[in-house]
Amino acid sequence: MGEAVLKYFLHNGKEYEVNNFDIIYKELSPSIYEVIRLINGKPVFLEDHIERLNNSAKLLGVNYSADLNEMKRQIVHLANINNIQNYNVKIVVNNFNDPNVYLFFIKSIYPTEYDYENGVKTTLYKATRENPNAKVINSQLREKINNYLKENNLYEAILVNNNDEITEGSRSNIFFIKNNTLYTAPKEDVLVGITRIKVIEIAKNLGFEVVERKIKVDQINDFEACFLTGTSPKVLPISHIDDKAFNVKNPVLKKIMAEYDKKCHPSEM
Repeated sequence: MGEAVLKYFLHNGKEYEVNNFDIIYKELSPSIYEVIRLINGKPVFLEDHIERLNNSAKLLGVNYSADLNEMKRQIVHLANINNIQNYNVKIVVNNFNDPNVYLFFIKSIYPTEYDYENGVKTTLYKATRENPNAKVINSQLREKINNYLKENNLYEAILVNNNDEITEGSRSNIFFIKNNTLYTAPKEDVLVGITRIKVIEIAKNLGFEVVERKIKVDQINDFEACFLTGTSPKVLPISHIDDKAFNVKNPVLKKIMAEYDKKCHPSEM
């Protein structure tokens, strides 16, 4: 029954049972969205997510602005009626002249301790997002990539544009490490993830340099380590991009992982 899981979802602030989701939810184009992680019942980095949601609307040239306090109230209410404390909630907004605002829990699978210790396998994948700074639903591309990852037992697809430049993961951002410097694609080429922003802040606070520049596919052999960032994976080491292996024990990477875990913990929000 669509993406919504658990028992209840919200449409324009009203409660509905999930078994009615396919009847009420309208998949319209364009639709903007955010996925927010709940930890111990609290939405992590909510202010950043709502700011990005509103920025997506602005980039599309539509007249919509979510209210932070109202969104927080609805998310907490949704968590309470579903009796859930640790899960991902998705906000979808479309039909902007008379907005449809949906809040619902989605299937939430987080990396295992094994994944964090040993890294995950990824692949290069030729694809380019239109208007990459706007978080817009592209169901066809998402389904195509999901099927490819499942068939090949991979965690993520690393997107490569028509200039053979690595941009981002299909549902994440990516960083490379060489010496004490982090490298990542320029922000104008990617969807600027909330975790990405926090990682850049952490790296700079730890004294590491962060360079935003275009990274060619044939340059990945120059790097010692790399990792994904995102709402569900947090900071996740990559063990392989196709046949290229990376050091998942890299000390810079380990320090960033530890600091991010501290930063996203609700007691320190």
